[in-house]
Parts: sequence; C-alpha cells; structure tokens
Amino acid sequence: MKYLLPLLALLPALAFGQGKDSKTICTDERLLQSDTLKKSGILLPVFKHYCYGDQSGNYVLYLTEKQDVKQGEEKLSSAVEAHLLKIEADKSLSSIASIRDKVNADEAGMEFWSKLTEISDIDNDGNMEPILVYRFYNKDEAKIDHDAFSGRIKIIMFYKGSKVVIRAITGNLDGERETTATGNFFALPASVQKHLVKKMTGMYKDNLYGFDNSYQFVPRKSKGN
Repeated sequence: MKYLLPLLALLPALAFGQGKDSKTICTDERLLQSDTLKKSGILLPVFKHYCYGDQSGNYVLYLTEKQDVKQGEEKLSSAVEAHLLKIEADKSLSSIASIRDKVNADEAGMEFWSKLTEISDIDNDGNMEPILVYRFYNKDEAKIDHDAFSGRIKIIMFYKGSKVVIRAITGNLDGERETTATGNFFALPASVQKHLVKKMTGMYKDNLYGFDNSYQFVPRKSKGN
C-alpha cells in the first residue's frame, strides 16, 4: 500500500523520502498499534495514514472509515473521521485538528478519495498544508453511482491551525450545482486559493466531479460565514 508522505524534517524513528510532495511509506509501526490509536481517540478503522514534517515539527494524519455499508460489490461508510496529530519529541501524539462527518438519511454512503489527498507547502512558508477530499454518493439499489454529476463532495484543508471547508453539490443542470466555502477560505493567501480552485478545475476536466463553473470554479461564501 502506498502512502503520501511529504516532509522537510524527520524524527529518527521515521523513514521518509525527500521532496516538497513525495510519496513513500511511513515505517513507524507504533503509529498503527491499537494502544496508540486508542489513546489518540481514533476509534474507526484506519484507511490510510500519512506522516510528514515541516519547520514546525512532525505530524501524522489518519484517515478512518467505518466501512459498514455494502453497496453492490463495493463497501462505503456511514461515517468517516480524519485526525491530525503532532509527533512530539518523546514520540507521544498531541491532537492538532480533526474532522467527523456522516451521511444523510437519503445517501448510500461516503468515502475518502485518497488519490486526491495532498500534503504540500503551497505558499512556500515552510509549513505543509494537508488537503483531504471525500465524497457522498446517492442511493442506487444495484451499485455505487460514480457519475460525476451525482452526489456531493467536501474538500478540507488544514491551514495554520484552522479548517477550511469547501462544500459542493452537483447535478445535470447548471442551476443544480453549487460550490461554497467557509469564510476563512477568502482570507487565505492568493496562491492557496488559486491552488484549491485549480484542484477543482482539474477534477472537473478529468470528469471526476461536476463542480459549478459559473464563477470559473471559485466557490461562493457559505451562508452564515
């Protein structure tokens, strides 16, 4: 199994590759031990975990999925969680941020799109910005509806201790599609905003998801933010 593990600084117990956004394996088996996970409040099965380091320290990011919904020949989850923890000098883990989400009653299930996970220093400030993507699927009796213009999606970025959230719904008609972001998206450096918009544009062009392109894929401000 491959993991995305970009970093700049290392702990002796971890073996990493070099580069701004490199792919390698996190070799510290302790990070997946049941006691470690339990102490860190990680209760759902670990789907993927990523280790990285930057000028502020070393981190581990867990993606967990319940994987309790069978849809045709595939499995989805009724709930997912992500946990970002800092690896301290004594190898203990301290929580930095987490997300918890679940499906609506009219949805078949959800899953992380790990191929779209990014951990990179987008604005060249010496700190990594993790980006996660997960998708919610509409109900279909026979199989998962993978159509790009079906279901909804969320993109989460951890940026300097805050969570930036982009929410999108799609449909076959232009008026059915909507992409919104939390208020802190609009306070991000221009380079980071452009990176997220470029990511959505690429997903649209690759027929992965039908984002609203009314404003050249730039999200609107979420109501109440």
